[in-house]
Amino acid sequence: MFDLTRPQVYVGNHTILMNLDAGPSMFLDLRDPVCMAIYLTGGWEPWITGTFLSVIQPGMTVLDIGSHSGYFTLLAAMKTGPTGVVHAFEPNPFHHRNLLKSAAVNGYPHVQLHRVMLSDQNGEDTIETWGDGGSSIFYPSMIELNGLTKTKVKKAVLSELLGTSKKVDVIKIDIDGGEPYIMDSLFEVIDASGRLVIFMEYLPLLWGGHAPRPIMQRFVDRGFHMYIVPMTGAPIEPITLEVLDSHTGPLHWDLLLLRS
Repeated sequence: MFDLTRPQVYVGNHTILMNLDAGPSMFLDLRDPVCMAIYLTGGWEPWITGTFLSVIQPGMTVLDIGSHSGYFTLLAAMKTGPTGVVHAFEPNPFHHRNLLKSAAVNGYPHVQLHRVMLSDQNGEDTIETWGDGGSSIFYPSMIELNGLTKTKVKKAVLSELLGTSKKVDVIKIDIDGGEPYIMDSLFEVIDASGRLVIFMEYLPLLWGGHAPRPIMQRFVDRGFHMYIVPMTGAPIEPITLEVLDSHTGPLHWDLLLLRS
């Protein structure tokens, strides 16, 4: 249901400043389809939002890997408060300015934006961007997207960016095909952490031929229990490696990985 009665201000350059239903204010560039959806509904992926908000506590360290325009970054910053820290990783320059402005207008100096594509090595790479917002390092040729362009971005290794402070509490991962390339570094961070909650968009179709089973087995080997978060809003359900391995379709699943 669309509700356009929320307090909002048009600030120019296709951008509005609007209050999200979950609390923070956010700069939204309406040329981006995700930002448009947030504008129309007041939020994004409500089946994830509720669970995400419920697990974050004051003082936590949160990683938002693939922060896009910053929706989950802002929610995390609101919940952790100034005693916590939120690391946002987003290579697409289209989103950087508004993400930083959103953090500033809410008074969230504990948000740290890393303008990089996380990968298995440092350097440069090319992402494909479509329209004025979305991006990926890989997309099946069967899917045609208008306005596809290539953008050079910096790439970096997660564990090196975090330095000696690798212990984290919550991780959100949504990087449209880049997941296999961050896993070695991600598990360095996981191994340095204790109790951990991971939200992961799961779509092996975009993984460029990398087999999903060995990757997901690494989570199980480290004590994670795996659940799927239904888009219908139904309760989360346990999911097995066998079922994950069978997913070959074009629609992503939202996974919740828990280690107590």
